[in-house]
Amino acid sequence: MPVHVSLVVPQGTTAGQQISFVHTDGRNVSLILPAGVVPGQMLHVNVPDDAAAPTPQAQQQQQQQAAGSSQPPPSKRQKSKKELAADDGMSLWPLSERRDPAVWRALSGLSATHGAWLGRGRDASQGTYDSLRLACAWRIENPRRSARVEGGTRCMSDELDCLKRKGGVAREVWRDMMTSSTAAALEAQGKLQLRTELNEVLLLHGIPRSSLLTVLANGLNERFSGTHAGAAFGNGAYLAEDLGKADQYVDADANYDPASDLHQRLYGRSYRHPGTALHYALVCRVALGHPIRTKDAGALARSCDDPNERVFPVNVRELAPVPNLAPPMHYHSLIAEKGPGHDRYREFVIFHASDYICPEYLIAYHRENSSAQASRGPSR
Repeated sequence: MPVHVSLVVPQGTTAGQQISFVHTDGRNVSLILPAGVVPGQMLHVNVPDDAAAPTPQAQQQQQQQAAGSSQPPPSKRQKSKKELAADDGMSLWPLSERRDPAVWRALSGLSATHGAWLGRGRDASQGTYDSLRLACAWRIENPRRSARVEGGTRCMSDELDCLKRKGGVAREVWRDMMTSSTAAALEAQGKLQLRTELNEVLLLHGIPRSSLLTVLANGLNERFSGTHAGAAFGNGAYLAEDLGKADQYVDADANYDPASDLHQRLYGRSYRHPGTALHYALVCRVALGHPIRTKDAGALARSCDDPNERVFPVNVRELAPVPNLAPPMHYHSLIAEKGPGHDRYREFVIFHASDYICPEYLIAYHRENSSAQASRGPSR
């Protein structure tokens, strides 16, 4: 296509003379001044396309633009675990049976449960299995969450001191836990510190993989109570001492996905997803403080220790105040003892989760069917 040129004829040039210049589109243009033109005259002319060649710089720019339009943009570089930890403000440290045998044995003890009860119940996931086995584990470091719990438990400690000064006694429950042996083993290794004066215990929270990264970063939140299951004992964060109970609220994470934000933080070249179904549970340090106990579900629940005392006198978002105490102090936690309709497991409900619950470990486990394995015979 011809190039249209408008220019002022340069001084010192004459008709028939060839002149060259750079066009506004970056091409070198050469033309012969026609007869009758004089210097200073405005000239309008169409120059054949073959007389207008791009400059070397324009050629390079055109080549770069063409290459850019024909190639996809470079893929986003996946960040390292160290970079992710710095961005997230938390770290997940993988544990292994070989490198951390004592901690691994302690966490493996949490998988002991009643095999006949697994996979049963209104909230239970489907499947046939009779045992649980630890597959992966991580130690959680989240300074922001730990600081929040430290502040919450300081307030709890002040309230318990006040209760004691006024003649009250906090109910001691920390000794009576299925998780006590695991807690003791971790404490012996210097990997956990529980404050018995706050009734601090180790409890489990089963969690679907879609919620796991949010909870790892931000902690448990009672405002989401009932999102994945019911809330029979109020709108709190639910925990269990038995992994069999926590197992009712999990789902399967069957395969490694390199694009998954969760998997990028949990797995890698040195710590791999096994490629078979995993289920996740948080191992949490929980301050129960002064708990109230019940065997009743629902808003009309009564205390086990005083049938005249209602667990939820106002609404199911907050526990009752401790009787005969002024100014009022509310119970810190609810223990749902085994009772009609829930005769297999105890549950522990916290209504100020960010203040009293600190996730310490994440475990991933397999569901297994020992009878099916036995029927297949020994492996070679």
